[in-house]
Amino acid sequence: MQSITKNDMKVFPPNSEDIVTKDNWFTTQKSLQGYCHSGELSSNRIIWRGNHSPTPLSYAKDSLDLAKINVTNAESVLSYLERTNTDAFLVMHKGEVLYENYFNGYKSYQPHALNSATKSFVGLIVSLLSDEGVLDLNKKASFYVPELEGTGLGEGTIQQLLDMQVPVKYMEADTPMGIGRGTPIFIASGSMPKPDNYNGPENLYEFMISSKKDKLPGTVFKYENGQTETLGWIVKRLTGKNLAELIQEFIWSKLGVEENALMHLDQIGTDIASGGMRATLRDLARFGEMMRNNGYYNGQQIIPEHMIRDIQKGGNQKYLAESSHHYLLGFSYYNKWWISHDRYGGYSARGKFDQQIHIAPKADTVIVKLSSYHSPNSVGIGAFQAILDYLVKQ
Repeated sequence: MQSITKNDMKVFPPNSEDIVTKDNWFTTQKSLQGYCHSGELSSNRIIWRGNHSPTPLSYAKDSLDLAKINVTNAESVLSYLERTNTDAFLVMHKGEVLYENYFNGYKSYQPHALNSATKSFVGLIVSLLSDEGVLDLNKKASFYVPELEGTGLGEGTIQQLLDMQVPVKYMEADTPMGIGRGTPIFIASGSMPKPDNYNGPENLYEFMISSKKDKLPGTVFKYENGQTETLGWIVKRLTGKNLAELIQEFIWSKLGVEENALMHLDQIGTDIASGGMRATLRDLARFGEMMRNNGYYNGQQIIPEHMIRDIQKGGNQKYLAESSHHYLLGFSYYNKWWISHDRYGGYSARGKFDQQIHIAPKADTVIVKLSSYHSPNSVGIGAFQAILDYLVKQ
């Protein structure tokens, strides 16, 4: 039997500085990785994979050498992945996996935080319900949820909420962890502890009702979480099912995934529509491949093709260029997806700390990046384009 030294052993119970809590998950790189890798900070609802065997992934004979693909003269794609605290990365081209790797102790079977990439799943659910005639995209939110009458979020139509064109204001509160003015939603969703002097919303419904009118809906792009939470409330009101159930029913159980996904809940059991989903790298690659194939995967049409085509057309580029997301040059935002309008027809689900599911139909490629990176902004665009350029030239 091989001997085990003290240096090989994990510390149980852990040292205090190694414990990740709601007080510290954002404060250090180590804590942020712990948050992204584990769903243990909050209650979760399972998004069941179904009882079918996983759809096999096809792996290419020769893998992609990312050390030889350069983003700039000074940096390779592999260096970029390491610099941006990537936890997992996968490239699939023409249905074959060319690259799959895990970093920072992250395991292939662990559901990783998707954060705002969750919004793209919500967009699909809303579009599917609209396609079935369950809701009208031109109706105001308050039509379906009367409790929102007179609030800022209640004034927007379903389509405007999908496109982040319902500008609202919320109460300003202390920001105990420096995340910024979005702090009330982190407290309302249970992602942060409530400060002693806090008197704001304490769950997601209270947060939405607290919204105040700002500019006229449909005239600007303003990215924030309340608009997606409103859509989550609407679809639950109309179907009687929570968001995790709907994603499971319409998407997840049909893909032939390997693992269950998870949905974080607030203190009263509400699915966090704006950023609560967790899933594994390979399963997100299956999802991305379904999108690349115009909604067809695992022997069935999971999303109607016309819905995928509609996403690819994109939205108002001018609105996004005039917003705080102006660094996404040439992009638009439509139905909860980021559309690049580039030569490869690219569009993405994107989440805080650099989660990305990028679909490039004209390059036959899907790229998935899961990370715990504090300052993503547009950092991935050049690296992804370098990979796509390389693959198209081969």
